[in-house]
Amino acid sequence: MEDRAGQREQERSSLRLEKLQHWARHRQSGHLLVLAVSQLWLAVALVPFAVSVACLNSDCHMATALPLGPGASGLFTGIVTLELRRAPRLWKVRAMMIFNTFNLIFGFVVVVVEVMKTVLGPVPTAPSQLDRLLVLEISTEAFTLGGVLLSAYSLFLLSQRKPGCYRSQSLHYQELQEGLSELEEVTDLENRPTMASTTNGTNE
Repeated sequence: MEDRAGQREQERSSLRLEKLQHWARHRQSGHLLVLAVSQLWLAVALVPFAVSVACLNSDCHMATALPLGPGASGLFTGIVTLELRRAPRLWKVRAMMIFNTFNLIFGFVVVVVEVMKTVLGPVPTAPSQLDRLLVLEISTEAFTLGGVLLSAYSLFLLSQRKPGCYRSQSLHYQELQEGLSELEEVTDLENRPTMASTTNGTNE
């Protein structure tokens, strides 16, 4: 019994892995590639803007550069997405869900904080510095918000993976039921001549 249970569990794991490979390498390969490249590009592009804003606001104190956190998280998320596309594994799906969920929540909080700092923060005395700081802050917030939207789309993409598996399983079950009904009809047709010959023999 234990050997059979272990064999069934191994078959289920191999079936899940096969479905995941088909999903990552064929059905959503292009989406995963675009998603990963976008996350990596946003994470890299966010760094100079966040550092520039921190230097203008607080003499380059990196503790005030909050967008660096979502940037680092987006970098790891993009790497995990590329790895999932290259070599699909179930643990990579879980890691991708965890990173994207964290990036979604943390990035949204950072966007809210940065917008409040832009609106309520101190105004520089030099007009040229004000314009430069405003452009940098808006760019930083836009890049951070872009990472949040990418994480939301990534979670939506992952949520679309299992319904397809369930639909294929229900379709397979439906085909199996239709095959069994057809087999029963054929069996009934084969049994009718036998019953008829038996009845004739009895009458004679």
